[in-house]
Amino acid sequence: MMRNIQTREGFEFWDKICKVQSYAFLLSPDGRRVVKTPDVGDWIDKHDAQVIVDHAQEEINVMKAERDALQQRLNAADQLNDDRTGTCEWNREDDSGIWNSGCGETWSFHEDGPEENGMHFCHSCGKHLVVEVVEQEQDDDWHMNPCKQGHRDVGASGGVAACNQCDEKIEAATTQEAFERWNETHPAIESA
Repeated sequence: MMRNIQTREGFEFWDKICKVQSYAFLLSPDGRRVVKTPDVGDWIDKHDAQVIVDHAQEEINVMKAERDALQQRLNAADQLNDDRTGTCEWNREDDSGIWNSGCGETWSFHEDGPEENGMHFCHSCGKHLVVEVVEQEQDDDWHMNPCKQGHRDVGASGGVAACNQCDEKIEAATTQEAFERWNETHPAIESA
């Protein structure tokens, strides 16, 4: 007598166990020997085992569901990280405290810029913050020749070009004009 068991998804291992031939060892009718008898067994024990296996399978299914949910959360977090990978480039509007981000947001800082205020990522898109560095025009023409006594500590500001060691100076309407007059009247010293 074999137990009729339907195959259920996830319970295949138990179905295989139940198909194994069961035996009982009974005392022969004359009482002199033990006889191996197939298909006779303690079905109550098998039922108890089935309850235990069913319970274990339910726990396994719950753990699989939790694992699958965690995997979905991990995949979503990975996608979010992939979306945030890269940079958000910020640039400043003229000399104002207004900054435009690469993701389209506008920010205002009262002092300094985003990096000086401790921002390392864009608070709008979450990407790494990169501040566009505006290279200031370098004017190589702002080199002043030494004064007539050979002092090199010279400078121009506020419409005055002057030597900072002796009191030699040239005044003009603008700093640029004072600078140009200085270099016209003070020839460059040729290095030997």
